[in-house]
Amino acid sequence: MPIQSPAIEYQYTASLQDRLAQIDDVQERKQSLIRILLPLVLHANERVLQQRAIIEQLRQRLPYLTPLEKQTLITFARMYLVEGGTSEEMVAELLKRVNVLPVSLTLAQAAIESGWGTSRFSLKGNNIFGLRNSSGYGMVPRERSSEEEFTVSVFRDLQSCIDYYMWNINTNPQYEQLRYTRSLSEAPYDSYALAQGLRNYSEMGIEYVRRVELLIGYNSLKNYDDYRLQ
Repeated sequence: MPIQSPAIEYQYTASLQDRLAQIDDVQERKQSLIRILLPLVLHANERVLQQRAIIEQLRQRLPYLTPLEKQTLITFARMYLVEGGTSEEMVAELLKRVNVLPVSLTLAQAAIESGWGTSRFSLKGNNIFGLRNSSGYGMVPRERSSEEEFTVSVFRDLQSCIDYYMWNINTNPQYEQLRYTRSLSEAPYDSYALAQGLRNYSEMGIEYVRRVELLIGYNSLKNYDDYRLQ
């Protein structure tokens, strides 16, 4: 008999609670954060899979698309910053971008960037990935030098932060290597292989990649890659 993936119910959690940072037991705090983020990450991946399914269906109908189908493709292309009308090349690039990320990789980055849910940005701004912006709106890091002007983005809830994080990985030129590596295989994707494309996520470069890999392995996060929503 085929092995079924573990299923969990989707329970929406808007924000991390301050009490998470007050849990003294490290393992308890880690598991609490995973329980909060896991269904949100799965929900974000399912949304991307739905978009991908639509694009794949439209690709099969090229070049005989209705005006509405053409507009649908163009809308997705604008969303994922792809140019080229409705050509086969454009759709191929779009499918390279509209794809999921391994749960283990996403959880690992969230754990690192939020200090396992204890950082000020994660608790006050729902920003669990250390995402920055140059608009001037957001939270100012205490350690920011006087020459720097960036702020740390603020999100209305955790889900919108996770959605934006995935969109950023799927569109930012800095992560082209990750997307290329992902395009060479079929899901489920290897989080260790994709982590090699995160060298530009942090000023630490390759050391950041090693940190992601170590965290995935030490905390057995790959166990969550087969989970799905109820």
